[in-house]
Amino acid sequence: MIETPQSSTVRELKTDAEIRSAMSAKEPIMVYQDRMRLRPPLPIIAYNDDIVRIADGTTFLRSATTFVTLSDEEKVAYKLTPQK
Repeated sequence: MIETPQSSTVRELKTDAEIRSAMSAKEPIMVYQDRMRLRPPLPIIAYNDDIVRIADGTTFLRSATTFVTLSDEEKVAYKLTPQK
């Protein structure tokens, strides 16, 4: 099954500043390659000009993959919203 990133409040992480801000917030991201999600949502733990490493230790080439934040609906589905 091919999955496509949702469009509501989803941010694609392209620049170093965007990746750095997601890293500092420990925000879970989803990794896509050609519209197929490769891993469950996990935070980024390291990056450089060529690769991004997520919390489970997997590394991805920045040029071949797309990194996106979760939408509000996905945060609820993965129970990542703060409890009130």
